[in-house]
Amino acid sequence: MSTLRAVTRVPLSLIDAVGLPRGELSPESVERLADSIRLHGLLSPLLVREAEDGRYRLVAGLRRLAALQKLGRGWAEAVVLTGSDCDCALIALVENLQREPLHYLDVASACRQILDRYPITQERLAASLSVSPSALANRLRLLKLPGEVRDALRELGLSERHARALLRLDDEGEQLALAARAAEKRLSVKQLESLVAARIAPAKPRARPSPAVRDNRIVINALMDTVRRLSRIGIPVASRVEEGVDCVNVIVTIPSVATQLKA
Repeated sequence: MSTLRAVTRVPLSLIDAVGLPRGELSPESVERLADSIRLHGLLSPLLVREAEDGRYRLVAGLRRLAALQKLGRGWAEAVVLTGSDCDCALIALVENLQREPLHYLDVASACRQILDRYPITQERLAASLSVSPSALANRLRLLKLPGEVRDALRELGLSERHARALLRLDDEGEQLALAARAAEKRLSVKQLESLVAARIAPAKPRARPSPAVRDNRIVINALMDTVRRLSRIGIPVASRVEEGVDCVNVIVTIPSVATQLKA
């Protein structure tokens, strides 16, 4: 893990902020922090590491840096880290999580970048974030959602569990439609999961006729048994079988009630 140096003053013009886990900053959030720094000063120093040509790379404190720039400050108190790129990336992610909460999609993206860039296992990364490996795996799966769907999840304010429910759908249009419906109707996760399940339920297979039904002789015999039972109870039923090229016609004739009374 990275080691720390004493707090030092670093010119803001020498700090580069790239590749940090936090997404787009809220102007209102930066404004509130700037007001706080104006009144109380910078209570938590930035975390930076030395880069080439005497410059520094910001490890954690993007919102603080933006607030200082808004105030027109020329320098900031900072702690200079030493250690590997992987350690610094982990510190950046954990530090952001401990402060203003990150959106779950920002966390997923930051985790994916760390796993892709550095020789670190998913288990070690999960342990560093104090989450289970399965929880981390579930969060990483959210990055399989199309970009437009992820944008909609942010804009609509849907939860991580809502997002996981949409993963079961393959069609982006259906994902967007159900996301909008979930937000409009304020659907619970369980309600959204039910809608998703209904969309992906396989069509019931059409019943296939049994071998007995496919055998004309068995069908004809069953019909003729019915005719014989009618005859035994006194109903004068007539029947005949006509075999055609494509079908077999079984014709059953039952006299009307008036005819039976005359008889």
